[in-house]
Amino acid sequence: MVRTILFSVLLILVSPLAAAQTAEVIASVDKNPVIQGEPFTLTVTINDDVSQAAWQPEEQLRDFRVLNVRSSRRTSVINGETSRTTSFIVNLQAPDMAGIVRIPPLQIGNASSNAIELTILDAATSANELEQRPAFIRTSLESNQVYVQQQFKLVARLYLSANLHSGNLVAPELDDAEVSQFGQDEESYEIINGKRYQVFQRTYLVTPLRSGELTIRGPIFEGQISRESGRSVFSSIATTQPVSAAAAPKSINVLARPGDWTGHWLPSELVSLSVERANPEATVEVGQPITLTYRLTAIGVSPEQLPELNFDGLTDVSVYPEAAEFASTTRNGRVIAQRSQTVAIIPRSSGELTLPALDVAWFNTRLQQKQLASSQPIVVNVQPAPNAPSEAEQQTAEPDSAISADSKPSAEHDAPTALAPLQSHYFILAVVFAGLWLLTLIVWAWWWLRQQRSKSVSAHAEQVHKPNHAWQQLQQAALANDAVATEQALRDWAHQQLSLPMHDLREIAEHFKHQPLHSQIDHLQRCRYASADKSWLEGKALLRALKAAQKHLKQQPKAKPSLSPLYPN
Repeated sequence: MVRTILFSVLLILVSPLAAAQTAEVIASVDKNPVIQGEPFTLTVTINDDVSQAAWQPEEQLRDFRVLNVRSSRRTSVINGETSRTTSFIVNLQAPDMAGIVRIPPLQIGNASSNAIELTILDAATSANELEQRPAFIRTSLESNQVYVQQQFKLVARLYLSANLHSGNLVAPELDDAEVSQFGQDEESYEIINGKRYQVFQRTYLVTPLRSGELTIRGPIFEGQISRESGRSVFSSIATTQPVSAAAAPKSINVLARPGDWTGHWLPSELVSLSVERANPEATVEVGQPITLTYRLTAIGVSPEQLPELNFDGLTDVSVYPEAAEFASTTRNGRVIAQRSQTVAIIPRSSGELTLPALDVAWFNTRLQQKQLASSQPIVVNVQPAPNAPSEAEQQTAEPDSAISADSKPSAEHDAPTALAPLQSHYFILAVVFAGLWLLTLIVWAWWWLRQQRSKSVSAHAEQVHKPNHAWQQLQQAALANDAVATEQALRDWAHQQLSLPMHDLREIAEHFKHQPLHSQIDHLQRCRYASADKSWLEGKALLRALKAAQKHLKQQPKAKPSLSPLYPN
């Protein structure tokens, strides 16, 4: 009994050692030779149960590109004997160089596989060999030479010898470039050398971000195609066959921007800049907005490549640009990008206002030269604001006292230089009554002037103590966050209290020279003249900034008047 137990324990200890000593690794590929860049499958099988982490193919297959790795385990019992195997299925991509490539012995634990010599065929001279595959890919470039940041197309056509069951097409790769799919896939059928293929076409947009001679790694396909099973009595039952394909790499020459180029780089086939004015027939007054919409359109670029518009050249106006809107569309197989910019322009003075043309520099990739896209200049006749005093009124305004002083008759001039003595008593009575009438007139005039003076004093006192009506209107509008009413109340208050002509709200900010108030007024103007409805919720903040600006102005030290010298020269 003891001997049986010891023999069983010894058998248990020796069995793993014997299995480890008889471990065997076998490596095989699904195709040989392969074409440049073509994917193929390497299968590595070991007669043991190991985990997937026991073998790292990236470390032992440095000459190949590892696309993906998966593993499977199988356990079988035959005549009471249990056997376990683990298989690693590795999808590899062949190198870009033609010739003989050796897959070295692959080591898993203490066991090593056999080596494999793989023949790499030149893709340019292996068209017939490629067409014998159940799946292959052909690619074409729109141009073999482009400028940096110039967009070009890469068209990939996937050929399948049977109907597609499932699969995935990986996009091409180019270092330091942006690659995106363009449009929808196209499906068709094509016959090559008497053989029918199902063809899928996909177009990619590639934008290189650096110059030089670059190599584009072609798209890769992995999937399954449907095959009818000859072993089944039912012809409608089909099986699937795993297939893979990769396009040959493509070379492209990317030119750098010209050495004398300055400013924003915009390579394109065609660029245009247009401007449109809202309500062009409407009368424009000082302080009223002129709404313009600029549209910058370019072919063969992305919307993000379009530059910002510069409005610094506009003078004697206030400019309030809105956030730009971007759009992209396709027409006749070309990508068209557009940047729309709406801007509100408020004139500060009356007269003829000329808004000059805007210019955008771009590089014509076909003519290989610099060009300008310009908008049309706009001329607007600006009328004076209704509440603004005209120059004629300011120049002809004179004190009424001067007119009355010039027109006042002099009693001394009207009186005769010599009076003859009159003895008549009628004349004496007339003089007495005239004196009494004159005395009454003087007393009435003194009383009237006194009454007017008291009324003026009381009115001034009421104005000092009574809350200003314009300020109350401004507070009500601002607390209600009514942008339109707040702007009008702010204009009325500034015109009454500060005596400003109020052609533009910025006159208030320039009067107080207070940055927070300047920011609040700018924000009010942007919300007020936005093309789309934009809510304004800064009423309380505007009132706080205005009060702070008034307090800041009062605290400013006043300039002391200079005294004249005691002893002038």
